[in-house]
Amino acid sequence: MSSRARRGKGTQRKDLRVIYPEYFDKNLSWRMGRRVPLKLAFDDPELKRVALAAQKAGFEVFLDPGKHYSRTWYHKKGRLFIPKDGSKEQQLRLIAKNLSKVNLPKPTAKKKETAKKKTKKGSVYRQKTR
Repeated sequence: MSSRARRGKGTQRKDLRVIYPEYFDKNLSWRMGRRVPLKLAFDDPELKRVALAAQKAGFEVFLDPGKHYSRTWYHKKGRLFIPKDGSKEQQLRLIAKNLSKVNLPKPTAKKKETAKKKTKKGSVYRQKTR
C-alpha cells in the first residue's frame, strides 16, 4: 500500500502538516521541542491521545506510528498528519485545548495473586523467652 493510499484520495504530502506528540509534552522545554505553553501542555502525551484531540478539534488525522521526533530520537512515539488550515501555532493550540478532554480507556491489568509469607514455627521472633 502506498503512502498516498494510506492518507486518502487526493491528499498529498504538501497539503498536510506534521504534528509530533512531543509538541505537547509538559516535561520538555521549548529548546527540546515543546511548542505549546505549559498551561496547555500535557504530561507525556501518547500518539493516540493527540490523534483523538485533533479529531475532536475537527481535523482529519493520518497516523504514522513508526517515526520519531528528531530532537528526541530515542523515543519512537510516532507522528500524525493533519490538513493545513491556518497557522501551525493556531492548530497546535486547538489540539492542546482538547488534549485534557480526551479520555483514553485504561488497559485492564490482571490482578496478581499475593503470596502470603510463611513464618516458621521455630522462628527467633516467635520463641518464648525463659
